[in-house]
Amino acid sequence: MSAPRFTRRELRQGGGNNLEEAADHFHEMLGSVEFRMYRSPNVKLKGYDALKAALEAGGCEALHLPDAPTPMGGKYETIRITLQGRDIPEPLLKRAHNWAHQRNLLHMFHKKG
Repeated sequence: MSAPRFTRRELRQGGGNNLEEAADHFHEMLGSVEFRMYRSPNVKLKGYDALKAALEAGGCEALHLPDAPTPMGGKYETIRITLQGRDIPEPLLKRAHNWAHQRNLLHMFHKKG
């Protein structure tokens, strides 16, 4: 399966940087076992340490993977959040999702099955 390709315009638009847009599709993410955010190398990860600490306090694993392959290709970096194959708790998933929208980061989620 090949990765979908995005236009430069779509990549610049990101995931939308307001919380209204985040709330519009959050319900689709409930039950996710993995959440990934994609960062362009020229975008700083301001607030990542606080997010990571909150997620890890809730039992999640938050990894910054600068060299992982991404659907966008190029030099995008991945931040992966998991809970060892279990559903990520709603408050933690919501916090990470809102964080991604506030920074206009592209993001994807994965559910079991």
